[in-house]
Amino acid sequence: MSGQQDVKPTIPVPVVYENVRVEPTRWEYRVLTIDTREMAVPDAATLNELGNEGWLLTGVLDLETTRGGTRIHYYFVRQKLA
Repeated sequence: MSGQQDVKPTIPVPVVYENVRVEPTRWEYRVLTIDTREMAVPDAATLNELGNEGWLLTGVLDLETTRGGTRIHYYFVRQKLA
């Protein structure tokens, strides 16, 4: 016999594969548009409130208007609840 008498053979573990349907993640979007001539940009409290509602800031677009003002668009996304 070999010198390794305490080694036991491994027992094969059965593996079961299931065909599970995965639903695609659904998203909802929100755009907050601020005209800087009429409103202040959102403060930390406003952004924190949106964050507490599940909104994630994904982008900011700063556009000048033809009337000399500026519009800032804040783009938010969150996972849509069923």
